[in-house]
Amino acid sequence: MAAGLITNSLTAAMPPLLLSWFDIGATAIVLIIAGALLAGMFMFVRIASDDSDKYKDLKEMVETIFGTPAHLRPSSNDASVNPKGKSSAKDIAAANPAPFSEPCPACSETVTERDSSCPSCGLQLQ
Repeated sequence: MAAGLITNSLTAAMPPLLLSWFDIGATAIVLIIAGALLAGMFMFVRIASDDSDKYKDLKEMVETIFGTPAHLRPSSNDASVNPKGKSSAKDIAAANPAPFSEPCPACSETVTERDSSCPSCGLQLQ
């Protein structure tokens, strides 16, 4: 019973829960930082999606980080090397594979470069 009296006297002595100036200031600082981060993200998205060349370097960095690296992307230099859309020897060789005649790995039927699948068993060929 004595323990109940001590607890009641302690809770009666405590003031009601009030916000102190420290709590209000800390909350305001956290909200300002969160608002600044949100505004920064919106500005970053607007800059990254801008069509002008105003932020060209930043856009290249974003493309490299989140997309295909610059050295793997097709560039305007490729069009200047090959004017008027003429095909190079490499493009022609890739489009027309060398003639061959080999047995199918599944059924040993003879297949050629013209077959995308085996005429006998239907195996898809690469």
